[in-house]
Amino acid sequence: MSYPADGGSPPKLRMPESWPGLGEGSDGVYIDHTRVRKILKGLRDELGTLRGRAPANMSATWSGPGTAGEVQGLTNVGPAETGPWEAAKYFGLNAEQAHEVLSGKYQLLIDRIEAMVSAVEQAVVNYEKGHTSSSA
Repeated sequence: MSYPADGGSPPKLRMPESWPGLGEGSDGVYIDHTRVRKILKGLRDELGTLRGRAPANMSATWSGPGTAGEVQGLTNVGPAETGPWEAAKYFGLNAEQAHEVLSGKYQLLIDRIEAMVSAVEQAVVNYEKGHTSSSA
């Protein structure tokens, strides 16, 4: 969004009508905090499935499809798994390096989404506190 050259007010931000978390009010579009919280809860639930949970048998080797643990465990291929001949050895070294990067980035993605969810939750709380304080 850019400001007009004449120093006037910025253009209004137009959101699609189907944008999650928006509601209609007498003053136009507003953020529906109840709906935002519901969306954030859904995101947290999804993050739980990506983080993984300990299976009933308490095995640490399997934490479910698509979880960080599964990516960590099933993508760990190196020179020992690919074989001793030269081309296989270098393929194994490349796979090992890719595994380290992928596993770390996958976990970082999960952590950053969780941080974003926490920040939006706190923004809703702060907005409501400010609204309550100014309305008193």
